[in-house]
Amino acid sequence: MENKRIKIGLTFPPEKTDKPVVTNLVKYGLTFNILKAYISPGKTGNIILEISGSDDNIRQSLAYLEAEGIVVKIYTDSVIHYEEKCMHCGACTSVCPSGALVMNKETWELEFNMDKCLLCGHCVRACPARAIKSFDEAIL
Repeated sequence: MENKRIKIGLTFPPEKTDKPVVTNLVKYGLTFNILKAYISPGKTGNIILEISGSDDNIRQSLAYLEAEGIVVKIYTDSVIHYEEKCMHCGACTSVCPSGALVMNKETWELEFNMDKCLLCGHCVRACPARAIKSFDEAIL
């Protein structure tokens, strides 16, 4: 059985931020990597995770999270690159910690690998042409 890997955003209500909800994902046979987290006891918390597991285990774990009162958002795209605005200057590549954004050495054009993206947002802030937006920004 092949494992699937997805990125999800979780929004915790204040009463859940001090509970070990994320660690319970292991019970569903998942592995997870915390990409970004903003958690403070008694305040709304946010975490972005990359989770891996079978389709069925992922589905069950998402149902568990929602039953716990946690809002789950599945990211199908991490950043959006507006090709028509891009100057291919490479500013974004210099701040990308994962290597998701690289310059093609033959064409000198920007290439993006979403699977490597950590959703850190450094590229969004570094782009002088504003040719990269986070997925959340683009849909708001």
